[in-house]
Amino acid sequence: MRSDSIQIKSSGEGVEEALYAASASAVYRALNKKEAIHLRLLAEETIGLARQLTDAAGATFWVESTGRAFELHLIARPLVTGSMRRELLKVSTSGKNEAAKGFTGKLRDIVNRAVAPESANGAADYYSRGLIPPDGYTLADPLAYSMSADAVTWSMRKYRDEVGAHAADSAQAKEEWDELEKSIVASIADEVKIAVTGDKVEMTVYKSF
Repeated sequence: MRSDSIQIKSSGEGVEEALYAASASAVYRALNKKEAIHLRLLAEETIGLARQLTDAAGATFWVESTGRAFELHLIARPLVTGSMRRELLKVSTSGKNEAAKGFTGKLRDIVNRAVAPESANGAADYYSRGLIPPDGYTLADPLAYSMSADAVTWSMRKYRDEVGAHAADSAQAKEEWDELEKSIVASIADEVKIAVTGDKVEMTVYKSF
């Protein structure tokens, strides 16, 4: 089952319709109250991110479900201006981004880096830790791949595994692990994938009940 596609704009247009689509999907699949709340929370976080990423052209949101497995889809074409690219380059030189606070802030920064791939040079660990090179790709540095490829995929599950593996011996990884534990999306979702092809970004949030 797939819901209608809803256009979301940074002004807030389409937000209520998108939330209704998530709630209607929960009813259709007979989720209990707690499960329906979790699905709505994931929709709220996804839609909130969409409003931060997009220009007036907006983004497209829909929900797909098979049995008790749900996917929240968001497609956007973020407007990355010349000044934004310069800021990203400046950030990558220092290795820090003060705006990328919390897990949702990092998701937003990951999208910005992916659609402005020249900014990936020296990018923060949270960007490279979740990158998935294509099958059979042998480059040791995934950032080199992200800067030259037409498509980039980032996985929350891979990022979480990488952070967990280093949390005991790295203060930065420990901080990122704490952010994951506090994040609504990371705590509820089974997986979040960000796929970037050219200037098109598709974020998919996966949750099975």
